[in-house]
Amino acid sequence: MKEDEGYEQHKSIIKAPKAAAPKWRFEQTNFVAGRRGAVVEDDFYKKFKRLSVQAGKKDKILAAHVQRIAKHMTQ
Repeated sequence: MKEDEGYEQHKSIIKAPKAAAPKWRFEQTNFVAGRRGAVVEDDFYKKFKRLSVQAGKKDKILAAHVQRIAKHMTQ
């Protein structure tokens, strides 16, 4: 699963703050484009909610991400 790959890929990065501040809680949230660049909106919106992203900014962020993916697919 792509989500698991993201955690594996970035686990060394998340170790540093955990070691520096062991009493703090750190979480990693991966935003993964689906197969062939498709974006799963439900997943994005759930993660935005978890990160307390303002409602008015969610659509703008998602649209920018989709545009970025589309640009890379055409190159």
